[in-house]
Amino acid sequence: MHIDATGLTCPLPVLRLQKALRGLPPATTICLHATDPMARIDVPHFLREHGHVLVETTAKPEAAPGGLTLYEFVICTR
Repeated sequence: MHIDATGLTCPLPVLRLQKALRGLPPATTICLHATDPMARIDVPHFLREHGHVLVETTAKPEAAPGGLTLYEFVICTR
């Protein structure tokens, strides 16, 4: 599953993630893309609080439209 939260600011990337997680079975892999730098803090915090696993975080400078950094989060549901 892929969630595109590019161009959205806090708290919208986390809210999109929260909505997508509803009803998913355990061990589902999700890829979240965001451009808001606060997502680097907000997403891991949200996942810890809700018992999901952050598998990987990648920052790709200038990979998003407008030369923004693209943050990619790979998540495994619990």
